[in-house]
Amino acid sequence: MPERPEQNLGAPKGRWVAPILFLGPLVTSAASRLTWLFFPLTAVALIVPYLRRGNDWRHLIWPTTDVVAVLLVAAYVLLGALWAVKPSAAVEKSALLLAVTLIAFAASRAIAAVDEPQLSQAARAFAVGAFIGALFVLFELLTDGAITRLVANSGSWFKPESGKHAKILNGEVTGFKLAEFRQSTALLAFHLWPALLALSVVAGRARRAAWIGLLVVAISVPILLSDRMSSQLALVSSLTVFSLAYIWRRAVVHVLAALWCLGFVLILPAAFLAYKADLHLATWVPESARARMIIWEFTAERVLERPWLGIGAGSTPALRVPRGEAEQPEGFVYPRTTGAHAHNLFLQTWYELGLVGAILVAIAGALLVLRISLLPVEAQPFAAAAFTVFLATVSTSWGMWQVWLVCGIGLMLLYLLIAARAARKSSL
Repeated sequence: MPERPEQNLGAPKGRWVAPILFLGPLVTSAASRLTWLFFPLTAVALIVPYLRRGNDWRHLIWPTTDVVAVLLVAAYVLLGALWAVKPSAAVEKSALLLAVTLIAFAASRAIAAVDEPQLSQAARAFAVGAFIGALFVLFELLTDGAITRLVANSGSWFKPESGKHAKILNGEVTGFKLAEFRQSTALLAFHLWPALLALSVVAGRARRAAWIGLLVVAISVPILLSDRMSSQLALVSSLTVFSLAYIWRRAVVHVLAALWCLGFVLILPAAFLAYKADLHLATWVPESARARMIIWEFTAERVLERPWLGIGAGSTPALRVPRGEAEQPEGFVYPRTTGAHAHNLFLQTWYELGLVGAILVAIAGALLVLRISLLPVEAQPFAAAAFTVFLATVSTSWGMWQVWLVCGIGLMLLYLLIAARAARKSSL
């Protein structure tokens, strides 16, 4: 790897890092679809000061083993365009994964060039932005989206495309359903652990405890009030993992890596067993979970039709039977069809990328998880909890190629690394 030159201490500082880190969690919590904008903005705010100091640009692009593994996944997704049901979708998803991977890696390397005062200020700014963003989401949940409704009615450009999540009367939006803020609550869960890590170095035990308590409450309340069980599961499971990782850091990291790999092994038999046990008909199971089980079992059946290479990344919608045409037996809350996506990363990987893709994604993910052990000791429990949020989220909801989600994950990684470095600097 090219040697990294000594930093020029007189070079311009990263003065835009703190403002961008403040606005990032705040704006994306309010408008989740803007993650695509704040992800590259955050990266640029970190990379530009690094280059202006005269550092070797090759250091930003020289990949580590785990990054090479992710790049292999992107290459395989692109190769899959040769047999994909929808080749253009495979090319698009490959480009998305490649861009996010390279940008996140380069930005993570550039963090080292940010001055210690700027780094600490940026970490605190992020925590404050996450806190205000959580208050905004809470206000919207309690008022049927008062601010979002005001924006939607301010012009035709902001009108919702359908009334699926909106209450519309005479052309005016009169309110929003809880479902409108599902992405926002997911991002709040993504912000939680990087923000707590940033606050873990606040001076004074009482002051630190007060800020941490306020942040936990501010983020937890809207998540618990929402109708998104995946975010609630992410919150509860990550709190548990954090407690365990605080005591057994290395063991918990290895268990998380093993669970990630086991997800690809167990998802198909689990989908079939749950369906065979008639859990999708059990009235004591939440309706959304029952719908998921129908989608999972039907998708698992389709996996067996093209098990080795899959149907191609992003091709699920092309083969989906419309809900109005799909079979819906009595007692089923959802027709027997795949849906727009599998609502499960492990199953979607199997269906779209096949066995080869499942192996590549499993290896890439495991290598990334194991790198948690290379972080400063004080940051490792927070990183383990953050990965748990990601794992719980992608195991029960969302499509794995949604731009806001992929960029949100990239942002969570950068936020976590910034907070980890700030915490290490403060402990020296």
